[in-house]
Amino acid sequence: MDTLAGVRRTPLNQYDSIVRPIESYLMANGVRIEHGVRVTDGEFIAAGVARRATAIHLICDGEPSTRLLGHDDLAFITLGSMTADSTYGDDHHVPELIRDKRDGAWSLWETLSVKAPDFGRPNTFDGNVDESKWESFTLAMHDFLLLQRVQELTNNMPGEGALMTFVESNWLLSIVVPHQPHFAGQPDDVSTLWGYGLFLDRPGNFVATTLAESTGRQILTELAGHLGVEDVLERIRATTTARTVLMPYITSQFARRSRGDRPMTIPVGAANFAFLGQYTEILEGVEFTVENSIRGAMIAVYGLLGLDNQVPPVYHGLHEPRVTQGVLAAAS
Repeated sequence: MDTLAGVRRTPLNQYDSIVRPIESYLMANGVRIEHGVRVTDGEFIAAGVARRATAIHLICDGEPSTRLLGHDDLAFITLGSMTADSTYGDDHHVPELIRDKRDGAWSLWETLSVKAPDFGRPNTFDGNVDESKWESFTLAMHDFLLLQRVQELTNNMPGEGALMTFVESNWLLSIVVPHQPHFAGQPDDVSTLWGYGLFLDRPGNFVATTLAESTGRQILTELAGHLGVEDVLERIRATTTARTVLMPYITSQFARRSRGDRPMTIPVGAANFAFLGQYTEILEGVEFTVENSIRGAMIAVYGLLGLDNQVPPVYHGLHEPRVTQGVLAAAS
């Protein structure tokens, strides 16, 4: 973890490196991607042990609409969202904390969950915003001074180290400096770093406000204090722009849960529908990002289409001899 040698990183951020190419490929092959659409409900029928999705209800550009599903149609339904109701701030504005599920991702799952006992219990994951919320920030630096100071502190070039966590931070701040450029079209004279804080409701160590109350400028001041660069703070302020994001459900996938809170990716008897995202049950799996989203999509697609493709097995690190040896050595 010191060098991230075992972590796969994309040349640019994941959106530019993965999402955009996949989106372009799908559209070039006839896939229609519709924006301005919110899925609000679905209809299902049971015939013996088999169950089928028969319709999906939507709001398209503010108007209600229904899509009927034919015999050969399949429905892949994403349940919940880590980034639902995210709000943005900047140097001078604080992002709003939304608690009333305006996004619609959680409302959809809550609506579907009452239709069958094995469709999961979304309230386990969306019912305690104060346990799952945190705030992140991105700095756009038009001067390489702050980046140089971080390099001197860590002996890491951009893209080399893991997260740097300030363990004495009241906000429990962490930052990471990605390989530059990090964004497609990023100017040569701009560098960027990303960070986040886990504790939104405590005053900072160097500013009097809580993280939730802080503007991007105040977060930059707090970070500068932890990095020990107050001597050049005015220069850093003059050449740095902060963008903040408050996410009410960003760690909700880690919520304490019981069996049945997560539905199976393909529920028992589901003939033409499956559930996707961070909140489906994958036996022995890790419910986070690529592990759940990609493996769950493989299970759903391969299963409903009857493909013989192999889903990559779950890695059992605790049974790996080299890992076990390391754990025993650390314990001793």
